Amino acid sequence: MRLSVIIPTLNEAAELRQAVASVRSRSSSGSVEIIVADCGSTDGTARIAKDTGLCVTTNASLTSRARACNAGAAVATGDALLFLHADSRVPARFDRLIEEALRDPRVGGGAFEFALDGPELRLRLVEAVNRLRYRCHARYYGDQGIFVRRAVFEAAGGFPDIPIMEDAHLCRKISAFGTMPLVQTPMLTSPRRFYNGGILRTFALDVLIGVWDFMRFNPNSLSQKYRRDNQRRGRRPAQSSPHRHVQV
Repeated sequence: MRLSVIIPTLNEAAELRQAVASVRSRSSSGSVEIIVADCGSTDGTARIAKDTGLCVTTNASLTSRARACNAGAAVATGDALLFLHADSRVPARFDRLIEEALRDPRVGGGAFEFALDGPELRLRLVEAVNRLRYRCHARYYGDQGIFVRRAVFEAAGGFPDIPIMEDAHLCRKISAFGTMPLVQTPMLTSPRRFYNGGILRTFALDVLIGVWDFMRFNPNSLSQKYRRDNQRRGRRPAQSSPHRHVQV
């Protein structure tokens, strides 16, 4: 099985090298294709990707993480696709773990266990609630490293063109073609978004957005809510990294 790793980016120069290094050093085969789908970074992210020998795709239409992931998938050559956040670090033998999950023909895709790279007890609370959530309802988020068979991804129509919660909606689409098991090895992700906004406050907003999405509220309204929250924290959404609910 050939695996393509697709990394959507927006101003991720500080994180990209480590993400790529983790993919290359923790691959069991050493033949993983890495594609960076850049959303118009101004900090040299695309240049770093090219200097590192990666395939880079970028154009003016990549205005959301969903579009970036679809653009990366369009040029990928792998039989399976892994969508990876730039501030997430793959576990050892991640490619073998994906291959083992996909040996079952009933499996359409899956994701890794959610984990945050920080010592605070409040981060353990965030992890615990999220782990309970996706065990009850297999709708994974992008910082878990969602993987999918290429044929299933194409049959499902890829990521929906929505500004928020596109990862959970992709899982819903994949589920129509097969099961989505959880690989119980953690995908470790930076807690920077929780530190920037306050751990409990950011987590509460995540829960609210998740509930609103479950109730089928308009995704554009959810995205506007998240952008307003970023602005209250003194951050400019256009320069936010492509995190779980951030419009890239």
